[in-house]
Amino acid sequence: MTEFKRQTYSDQVAAYIRKQIRAGNFLPGEAIKEAQIAGRLGISRAPVREALECLVQEGLLTSEPQKGKTVRRFTAKELYDSYIVGGILEGAGVAGALSLWTEKNLAELSGVLHEMEPICRTAETLEPLADVDERFHATLRMHCDNVRLLEMVHLSCAAISKCWGYQHWIVLFTPKEYYQRHEKIVRVMSTRDPESVEGVLREHYKEIGRRMAAFGEQPR
Repeated sequence: MTEFKRQTYSDQVAAYIRKQIRAGNFLPGEAIKEAQIAGRLGISRAPVREALECLVQEGLLTSEPQKGKTVRRFTAKELYDSYIVGGILEGAGVAGALSLWTEKNLAELSGVLHEMEPICRTAETLEPLADVDERFHATLRMHCDNVRLLEMVHLSCAAISKCWGYQHWIVLFTPKEYYQRHEKIVRVMSTRDPESVEGVLREHYKEIGRRMAAFGEQPR
């Protein structure tokens, strides 16, 4: 039985389900049954129900009458569109807060990039690469105080790439491409030009969306 802290039951259940999707243990179209999850984790059904609703809101699960909750199937267009939206939002958020960036902040972003270079060359699993990518983009957004915008960035594509698309993400770019794409962002950030920063982030996400779309389903 998995032990949970009472005050964070639903959050931890949601994290558990995300992990199972990421590992490929729950596949697209597969039903996620409330009673089964509750029994597996040794907890009541109420926090599981709450966690499932949260994952529906994130877009990782779908909910249909008679069918219940299932792992979402994404079409190629849905994946592409999600990343287009993510790029627009993050680009606007980072560019809008660019005036707050200091030399220390730029050095911090460059430091994350410096950590990324050897990881790109030596990582045998996706975990270290996913972690440094997340820190890189969190650093980019450090001065963005629009909470709703940040939530929408996460909902548009972060959950997709880090959970549903986790198995595919590592093959989207070669290690060299991966590093160069982030190096370009640091280089453009150093110009402090909002239009250029917004453009490079839109393009960054657009290319991910284009490649991720290859793993989506065609409309039926």
